[in-house]
Amino acid sequence: MQLLLRLALTLSTVAVSLTSETKNPTLSRTPFWLSSHVLNKRSSDNSVRLIDEPRCLEDIKRLCGTLPPGTDDLTVLECIQTFKPNDGSELNEQCQHAVWSHTVSLLEDSSIKEATSRSCAIELKDVLATCNNADNNLGCLLEHKDELQSVPCKAFIQRIGYIAFSDYRLLPKLTNKCQSDIDKHLCGRLVSGSLSQGKTLACLQQHLDDLEPDCHKHVLKVSEQQSDDIKLDRQLFLACAADLNRLCSNVPSGSTQAYKCLMHHRLDRAMSRMCAEQLSRRQKLISADFKVSRGLARACKDDIRAYHCRREVSDDKDIRLSQILLCLEGAMHNGSKVSLDCQQEMLDHRKLLLEDFRLSPEIVSGCAGDISKFCNNGIEAGGKTIHCLMEHSRVKKKKERISPQCQRALELLVQETDAGEDWRVDPVLREACQPVVDAECSNVRGGDARVITCLMSRIGTKHMRAACEAALLQIQFFVARDYKLDPPLYRECREDAIKNCHAKKSWSDDPGHMDPQRGPLVMPCLYRLSNQDDNAAVKLKPSCEEELRRVMRQRAVSVDLEPDVQDNCLDDLAYLCPLKTGRGEETACLQDNLDKLMPKCKDAISNLTEQQSEHIELNPIISENCAEVLKKHCEQELKEGKDEGNLIECLIKHKNEPEVRQEHYKCRAAVEHFQLITMKNYKFTFKFKQSCKPYVARYCTMSLTKADVITCLSEIVRNATLLDQKHTVSRECRQQLRAQLLQQHENVEFDPRLKAACESDIEEHCGNVIAGAGQVLECLQKARKVLTPVCHKAIFKVERQQLTDSSVDYALLNGCQHAIGHFCHDVPLSQALDCLKQFKNEAGLDPKCRAIIHRRLVEQSEDYRFNPALQQSCRPDIRKFCNKIIANEPADHELEGKVVKCLKTQYREQKLSSNCERQMTEIMRESALNFKLNPVLANSCKSEIDSQCLPSGGSNGDEGGEVSDEDIEDGSVEECLKQLLGKNKINNAACKLEVAALVEDEKVDIHTDPLLHQACKVDLDKFCADVIAGAGKQIECLQSYLQDTRRVLEPKCKSMLLGRMAMFLNADMLIAPQSMHDLYHSVAKSKDKHYFLVVSLAFFGAIFFVGIFCGRVTKRHVAMKNK
Repeated sequence: MQLLLRLALTLSTVAVSLTSETKNPTLSRTPFWLSSHVLNKRSSDNSVRLIDEPRCLEDIKRLCGTLPPGTDDLTVLECIQTFKPNDGSELNEQCQHAVWSHTVSLLEDSSIKEATSRSCAIELKDVLATCNNADNNLGCLLEHKDELQSVPCKAFIQRIGYIAFSDYRLLPKLTNKCQSDIDKHLCGRLVSGSLSQGKTLACLQQHLDDLEPDCHKHVLKVSEQQSDDIKLDRQLFLACAADLNRLCSNVPSGSTQAYKCLMHHRLDRAMSRMCAEQLSRRQKLISADFKVSRGLARACKDDIRAYHCRREVSDDKDIRLSQILLCLEGAMHNGSKVSLDCQQEMLDHRKLLLEDFRLSPEIVSGCAGDISKFCNNGIEAGGKTIHCLMEHSRVKKKKERISPQCQRALELLVQETDAGEDWRVDPVLREACQPVVDAECSNVRGGDARVITCLMSRIGTKHMRAACEAALLQIQFFVARDYKLDPPLYRECREDAIKNCHAKKSWSDDPGHMDPQRGPLVMPCLYRLSNQDDNAAVKLKPSCEEELRRVMRQRAVSVDLEPDVQDNCLDDLAYLCPLKTGRGEETACLQDNLDKLMPKCKDAISNLTEQQSEHIELNPIISENCAEVLKKHCEQELKEGKDEGNLIECLIKHKNEPEVRQEHYKCRAAVEHFQLITMKNYKFTFKFKQSCKPYVARYCTMSLTKADVITCLSEIVRNATLLDQKHTVSRECRQQLRAQLLQQHENVEFDPRLKAACESDIEEHCGNVIAGAGQVLECLQKARKVLTPVCHKAIFKVERQQLTDSSVDYALLNGCQHAIGHFCHDVPLSQALDCLKQFKNEAGLDPKCRAIIHRRLVEQSEDYRFNPALQQSCRPDIRKFCNKIIANEPADHELEGKVVKCLKTQYREQKLSSNCERQMTEIMRESALNFKLNPVLANSCKSEIDSQCLPSGGSNGDEGGEVSDEDIEDGSVEECLKQLLGKNKINNAACKLEVAALVEDEKVDIHTDPLLHQACKVDLDKFCADVIAGAGKQIECLQSYLQDTRRVLEPKCKSMLLGRMAMFLNADMLIAPQSMHDLYHSVAKSKDKHYFLVVSLAFFGAIFFVGIFCGRVTKRHVAMKNK
């Protein structure tokens, strides 16, 4: 400690001497080497050693004790200058002058050369020869001290340096070159007292940017020499002596490590204010000339030379720290190697630039007004002012944003410090995120943006802290605008950027990568290339695409990190989303208000939404809330590693799972919200866009929304299917179209047209139904008979879609998922209903699934257009026989079985084609077991069915209380109506005719009467196996055996057949021919047709003869009259 104090007070003697010299301004301002008569006088005064000066004997003895005789002046001066500054007055005035004179004499070139020749005899000549200026031996020795090999020589020169830096007037050339600046900045008129002239150099350093070129150069030169030893910077050493002892006790005070230690603790609360101020002055010098930092200059000397970092700068000019950092960082990012020691020094100096905005002239000049306006005039230390400016570069309101000049200055600073490469260089980020790093990223090695990537991935988690997130986003705001500032991205995409995006080859000399108005140009280019089709001519490297996805995933947390969105949507954000500040909320808000956005913002949000649809991880709300669902239900999609819309499809598929609804309801809400957004544009669904884009351009140019596109394409596909035409829409597009229709049918919210048409009906009839899982749509379908016309029309279209293609029937696929997998696993989903109806009576079938199947079959029976098999088989027959019915009915309303009734009539007359006849036989067989599948019969006989043919409490209606289809799937209701017809207990004429028609239909083919067919199955096989079905031939065959005593029918068959014959008779009596054509066919089919023929001939013969007779009478009467 005693040695530290001794060295700390080197200038005390000079300070005392200046007390008298300040009385004479000429003396105080004139350096000794400029006045020859002064030199001569001082030389005579110094003919004796200082220890032998009579004027100083007592003071030297008192201060230094007894020194050996002949002690040299350097040792005595070191001793004298160890006393405290406030003790300077204890030297008598004569001794003060003697000390000053001996100091001047000691530092003369001749004295320096003579003194060093003893310690540096071998190397002195070579060192001095390297200096062009022979008048500055001391400066030459100090500058080339590192080249000396002799330890004693270095130590001696260091001792001389301590004395030389005790007064600026003792430094060669400095006084001469800087006199005008000293006067200008009042650096020579400091308050008198201890070390007053030592403050002069510090004053010049404080005004470095305002100095004349020559003075500026020499001040930096002296500052470089001071960097060898903290003791050479008198003001810094004195101000930090206590801090050195307290904070850096293990560091040798005379080494460059002392500087580093103090700089490391600069932001510690234990650091004294005076020491912090002096360190700031030193940092400013380092920023102005990297060589002022001896550690950086030494560690990076070879690298600076190897990578030509002084290119176009002469050796006698200073180079800013930022220039060196940019050069070396560029070399590293471009794949060159930089020594580890140099990298460490670079890291330390990058920290310096981010700790104090005053070290960056561009910040000082470009952000002065903004600092005053937004950041408390820059009084906050430790990088807080810089982060304040960063925060105001990303606010929504333009009035609260920094100027463009300040924005450019911050961009330059972030590049100079390479803030995106290592989180440790930013003091604010380091302090705020240290707990998060310790908890979540402790195993991540620093550098190469690894820790920052880890921190970005923790945004939105419980471990992230608000202060850390804020500081992280402030830095990433600038990193996002320059692809070079993300090391992994730059490394993997550099070649693609240079080749395809006109990026410069060098990391550091690329001023064109930023557009002052629009921001980065390279990143949009890379995004565009990554979103191209697989068959595109230009493709990015897989590693580059992977890094792009990582970057996009990180930037999705905030619109601030999406330059295209942030720059174009500021006004829209301020107007439409002022309160949306959560993770992903701003983007979601802009997506919700897409139609209200300004054109440029709308384009930016549309592009972002397209990217999210391809990679759902870019949607922060879904990523945050659906992580567990993805792991559980989408494991295979995650393993594939390439999203392309697969993950969002998986989430949509599983969002209605019971555990998702209960435990992960936020995930379900996020997925459905995204589904709603995708309805605004078909391009927002990646797979749909990729598969159907050419067909949309060809057929649906007028379609504005995704719903319009779906309607347009689905009509084209449906028409081609029904007409047996070749599809003009590809199979991939048709598959995606089905997926979109399925989503619409799952939730009416995803079908804007249906929702608008049925809004009042939903409120009235389905207000208590929980949305989702197709429940609201099912409710509307059940209530279709009481819906408003507009809603009924919309529901008709939905029913037509579902019943012609089961793959878009959400309720059926969801309710019968297990049954489809068990019974219909090898059947296309589009034919699921046709398959399931074959197994609807299986004992193991889920009752809910059975109910859905029955409900769909009833709906299908309402209109032939709901039955694709019937349409395909009977298209010519319908066109031939039933065209009038279709022409007279609304095109978008159920025909309620009228076309099927028309076909039944032709079926009885055996006029249908074979394909249509087979299809009608199947339809009639099914409807014979369930009256609801015969809508004409159900409507005509509703009162009879309800009152006489259904179990008590049952109802043939569409509201609650109706009997389940399982209870009536046995033909009992039809049988009941037939019995009532035979007993003449049906009063309703329309019902009588329909029941009679039902009986008549059964005469044609026994298969249409399932009960009779079942009862007579054995007899049919035994007696009528060779009889072709149809035209009533099998029933006639059975009737022929009624009276045969040798071949007897089964009792049950015989009894039922007799009953049917009675019914046939009653039906024949009720069904009157509607035309001459019907009359002819009725007679032709009658067993008494010969009788009718004889009677008819007799009748017409009688008329003929009567006519002949009457004609003759009339002719005779006319003839008699004419006479």
